[in-house]
Amino acid sequence: MHDVTLPKLSEDTDESLVVLWFVSEGDYVEEGTVLCEVQTEKAVSEIRAEASGTVKRIHVKRGDSAKAGTLLAVIDPKGQASEQSISSEKVHLEQAEEGSAAQDEASFTRVSPRLRRLAKELGAKLEDVKGTGKNGAITEQDIRDEAGL
Repeated sequence: MHDVTLPKLSEDTDESLVVLWFVSEGDYVEEGTVLCEVQTEKAVSEIRAEASGTVKRIHVKRGDSAKAGTLLAVIDPKGQASEQSISSEKVHLEQAEEGSAAQDEASFTRVSPRLRRLAKELGAKLEDVKGTGKNGAITEQDIRDEAGL
């Protein structure tokens, strides 16, 4: 089994947010395939498969935060590509090309892990927060306003 762990992506923080998974449990992946996209406060990065095989388990779900070194997924290098996984892989690629940006906007609000925690602590729903920052970015004050503080 090959463990996929979250690398330290920034000197400033060791925590990242899993923004999007491009694979599902049971999918066959080739070495170098993008597995997921993670976000720190400063950047968005892709996590790639370091071995070919079948994705046995995804440990950190979309929208969850993880610290550097956390186990994200497990790949079984003995797993083989089936006809079903090959066709599902093509569908995943087509969907990713067609509109991962539209999907992110429709179902997921991009916010730094620190602000996501603050919203959770204050009980503010990020979907309802109107961003007043640069390019509509959500600020700390926007979250506090939504929470009534």
